[in-house]
Amino acid sequence: MRIVIDHREMRSGVAEALRKLGADIEIATLEVGDYVVSDRVAFERKTVDDLFATLLERRELFSQLMDMARSYRLPILIIEGEDPFFFSGRRVHPLAVQGFLNSIALMRIPTLYTLNEAETAQVIGMIAAKEQTDKNRPFNPHGKRSRLSQSEAKEYTLSSIPGIGPTVAGNLLRHFGSVEKVMTAPGEELIKVERVGAGIAGRIREFAGGRYEWK
Repeated sequence: MRIVIDHREMRSGVAEALRKLGADIEIATLEVGDYVVSDRVAFERKTVDDLFATLLERRELFSQLMDMARSYRLPILIIEGEDPFFFSGRRVHPLAVQGFLNSIALMRIPTLYTLNEAETAQVIGMIAAKEQTDKNRPFNPHGKRSRLSQSEAKEYTLSSIPGIGPTVAGNLLRHFGSVEKVMTAPGEELIKVERVGAGIAGRIREFAGGRYEWK
């Protein structure tokens, strides 16, 4: 089986594990996805540490997944490592993780969970073997990476607050006009926005004004 791997993934042990499974590895600079196994299937691989960094630092995972969904009929996200709901030592509220995973589910992108690099390689290898049973199927990695627009980036920023999804984020931005005004608005003004109750207003005020705690 042939698998095209983005060169940045060579720092992991997945490529070597795929070689041991008999895969023919091709290293490339992929604009979209980390592993491509057919004209229609590509994988984005994130470790649990990557996942939490996305939540804490607001990296553009949603943008990456949208690009993959535009470019491939069957995009797949692999989350590798400990259970993402295991919060020992993490500075992330469980609702933030649940909302994050819910947003991915609404994008209709299957998410697979693996424990380690060897298991990730096994999953990719099995799907690659199944995809490549048809020798006439074309295999050409494709897809161009886009960037979040300013509006999308602002919605994404507000969506990182626990309990706030894209719809509520859009309502807030349309009402107040900017992220700054949302973050500085008093609770009594926030609850005037459609679908924003006292609970969400409280989370916004805590997120914006709560003390930062580090380890």
